[in-house]
Amino acid sequence: MANNTTLFDEHGIKQLGYYVQSIEETAAMLHDTIGVGPFLDSGVTEFDACEVRSKTVPLKIRTALGHLNDIQLELIEISSNGPDPYHEMGHYGLHHFCIYVDDVQAAVDALMAAGMTVAMLLESGSGQKIAYVDAREQLGQYIELCTPNDKLWETVKSLHENAEPNGPAIIPISALMAGRG
Repeated sequence: MANNTTLFDEHGIKQLGYYVQSIEETAAMLHDTIGVGPFLDSGVTEFDACEVRSKTVPLKIRTALGHLNDIQLELIEISSNGPDPYHEMGHYGLHHFCIYVDDVQAAVDALMAAGMTVAMLLESGSGQKIAYVDAREQLGQYIELCTPNDKLWETVKSLHENAEPNGPAIIPISALMAGRG
């Protein structure tokens, strides 16, 4: 277990992920009540080759990222019908924490050695490998493992730091790309 400490210490927990029914409603509530955001809405992504519990299944997901100081929150809305680790959770709310790791497979192996199982493997449109490990028995939630994406992290954090007091709760990524975010 000593190797796990160094494996996860370099980057630490970077994000809390919430499975939500509505990104708009949740983003507005978090923005208005505790000042999270604005959330960067990445829109809908379809994964044709997502592996859930060792079976290839389609996954259609919409995500939005926001910050509250140094804590990143991810809102996840699912529009496919499963199977997936979001529907497996059985309820909306805190779904996972995300740890940035330099070697996703080494981190998966370490968590499997600790008795956890791989729930989902996928690759983002930019080629980033992502693993969800089922830690519900140990921690009551999942753990997401992915390599660092410092540019995205800094972009979302900067949106929060430079937000207007009465600004929007959500900014579409297309508006940011067009320079209007």
